[in-house]
Amino acid sequence: MPGEPVVKLEHVKKVYDGQGKPSSVFEDLNLEVRRGEFLAIFGPTGCGKTTLLNLIAGFDRPQKGRIYVKGVEVSSLPESKLAVFRRRNLGMVFQTNNLIPHMTVFENVELPLVFSGLGRAERKRRVEEALKAFWISNYADRKISTLSVGECRMVSLARAMVTDPEIVLLDEPTDFLDALTVDLLLSSLKGKLMKGKTLIATTHRGRLTRVAERVIRLKKRLS
Repeated sequence: MPGEPVVKLEHVKKVYDGQGKPSSVFEDLNLEVRRGEFLAIFGPTGCGKTTLLNLIAGFDRPQKGRIYVKGVEVSSLPESKLAVFRRRNLGMVFQTNNLIPHMTVFENVELPLVFSGLGRAERKRRVEEALKAFWISNYADRKISTLSVGECRMVSLARAMVTDPEIVLLDEPTDFLDALTVDLLLSSLKGKLMKGKTLIATTHRGRLTRVAERVIRLKKRLS
């Protein structure tokens, strides 16, 4: 069963300056995500799903309110400390994969471990485990530029998980994927590598919501 809150948003307000006219995304958002929970954030394009993940990760800042991750107020951390905090605690998969095209699948997945200073043997073990968990072991030596959209998404997931993060943020992970790849992805999200982790995934599709433990629905603001 999920434990104590590992992510907490208190009275968060987020407004963007849209061509000179303020565009309100959240006015008074309160949310708790418990340790080990699989939460799906469901809603149409433009409702604030990606903004919510960016706020949790500290890539974006609220105008008002506080955001805590593992008891740390990320909404007030300086960027230098935020970068270290993200590297140690968060795994993130964005809508754009942010992979390096001229590098192999193995090298892309290994990259976060290189930055962390792990030895070569341990890096190899972890990468192989992550590739296996996301059904892409056979692609280890292929360049990213030769892969399909779905294959790149699985590589991004493997890279996010290779550091064994406690919290994983997934932005529309099933978008642009065929039915078979979606099935493999959902199976991986429920697999051994994800056990005990806190997953927060955005989606506008119903399939991911059916495997999540809890679903919250966001509506698009008309203002």
